[in-house]
Amino acid sequence: MADAPDLGGYEVVGRLAVGGMAEVYQARARVTTQRSPGEPDEIVIKRLHPSFRSDTAYVKAFVDEAKLTVRLRHPNIVRTYRLFKAGPDYLMVQELVSGRTLGYMQELLVKAGAAMPPESACYIAWCLLKALDYIHRAKVGENGATIVHRDVNPANLLLGINGDVKLTDFGVAEVEGLMRGDSGALRGTLPYMSPEQVLGLPVDARTDLYAVGIILWELWSGRRLFVGEHEAELMHKVRDARVPLLTSSPELPDYAVQVARKALFADRARRFQTAAEFIKALESLSRRAGWPLTVEALQPLLGG
Repeated sequence: MADAPDLGGYEVVGRLAVGGMAEVYQARARVTTQRSPGEPDEIVIKRLHPSFRSDTAYVKAFVDEAKLTVRLRHPNIVRTYRLFKAGPDYLMVQELVSGRTLGYMQELLVKAGAAMPPESACYIAWCLLKALDYIHRAKVGENGATIVHRDVNPANLLLGINGDVKLTDFGVAEVEGLMRGDSGALRGTLPYMSPEQVLGLPVDARTDLYAVGIILWELWSGRRLFVGEHEAELMHKVRDARVPLLTSSPELPDYAVQVARKALFADRARRFQTAAEFIKALESLSRRAGWPLTVEALQPLLGG
């Protein structure tokens, strides 16, 4: 890649994505590259977009995300190895997950008019909830603040070719007492927001769990839950949280329908209250339906 930028001494393999505030590259370490302990040869570099280098708010958000995620160690969370500055660039070195986003897989299924195998969806949600249980229980900073991801959606969930399921992108995460920017700002991905989130109300762990419910509903139904012709219409639908009941079938037992329904109440007091409670419900579902809660559940997707 002859025209690739020099990213802090790493050899750039290619650009993977461009987001709202950052660019993501696949890269590998050179012999002379200074690395963190445990950092592999093949990695991902997340770079603050050059147009935001002089914007203190964006720089702070990028640095805050790195400072938060470098502390997180969980098999279902993409690892951040370090943050550093190389010339004018702010760079984050992260784990490389070879595979696709759940969003990419879901788009293929929706276009084909097909639902994901229900056992695959159950396992993906179970792995995601394991990650959320970890971050919701984690205590960061001197005051032991708690974390809410705030942007759980299929584009931020990576499915590795070996069956890994990993949550990423903590760019709008809220750390209790250390909120970045305007606490009332609408931040996240609109179709996966909770009613309280779209209304600008304080959020807690149950907002993340609601997003998992949306993902499950969509994977089990093979269609989008909240869609609109324009943003205002979509916001109203998300706010009102009118969720059609899934239809039970031999492939999708009634208990699965009940789990999805409980996850998606507009009133957060009626939803799953913790990731651990949601996890137990999926484990009960897997036992009743005979679905494995292992990577075996992903074989229909992995081609195995």
